[in-house]
Amino acid sequence: MSVAPLPVVVATDEAFAMPTAVTLRSLVLTGGPVAITVIHDGLSLDSMDAIVGSLPPGEFTLDWFRVGDLGIRPTTASHLPDSTYYRLWLGEALPERVTRALYLDVDVLVRRPLTPLLEIDLEESVLAAVQSINYPWVATRGAVRAWPSLGLDPRAPFFNAGVLLVDVARWRAEGVASAAIDYLHSPACGPGADQEALNVVCSGRWRQLDPTWNQQTPMLDDQHGAHLLFDDDTLDAARKDPRIVHFQTRPKPWHSGGDHPWRDEWLAIAADTRFGVVTDLRERSRVDEWRWRTRRAASALVKGR
Repeated sequence: MSVAPLPVVVATDEAFAMPTAVTLRSLVLTGGPVAITVIHDGLSLDSMDAIVGSLPPGEFTLDWFRVGDLGIRPTTASHLPDSTYYRLWLGEALPERVTRALYLDVDVLVRRPLTPLLEIDLEESVLAAVQSINYPWVATRGAVRAWPSLGLDPRAPFFNAGVLLVDVARWRAEGVASAAIDYLHSPACGPGADQEALNVVCSGRWRQLDPTWNQQTPMLDDQHGAHLLFDDDTLDAARKDPRIVHFQTRPKPWHSGGDHPWRDEWLAIAADTRFGVVTDLRERSRVDEWRWRTRRAASALVKGR
């Protein structure tokens, strides 16, 4: 019996074309049919050709969906690039017949087949995700600062939006994207961009995935409280043999000086892409980081976002 392809969505821009190729190559290498949709803001033809040329033979299709004017003007300036918002367009990017899809950030490495996700019962949930390590609960500092005025449960779990299993039919029917954009325009909006917005809109309406589906970098040590969220066996499995590795924090594997335990695996896959191995990108210093954030904030004031 043939297995239906799993719809997979990624969102990217020109600056992240190379890691996008690595993420998608790792996805196809795991086997299992996938239907890939790349949401972008106008990738160059060279980058698009390089991404396609980086994929190995396998059971996959690839479609492109270009976003136009984002129509998003968050009230709080964020250091994050505009491409972080593109995942909100997954309902428009996917064919109407698609009722379930997996969204992946492009700084992830897929290590195991994703077909088991097709068997997960989302029940009445809009999506399934892994609880955030950095911001485990709604009232955690940096998660949702306006939770009291929004009437949210401060103890409600807060998810990391880098890996999302989405009930696309419910997402569309309930207007999740529109509600998230409204939140981004509201005075309640904090610096968490669309991850915060999605957590507010979907609070109490998402199901928790096993952390092996999104091994966040802070899971790798005992300094960030991961052991408070997951039992020892579950956390141990996510640390030792994750299905998806999320290079959540800098330095990313394409930066010089990184020591992430799955960096070598990422580099091995990167070496077989059209982009080749790129490891000489210098990590920003604290001064450079401050300057970059200042430019982003100034741009936000000028552009209104």
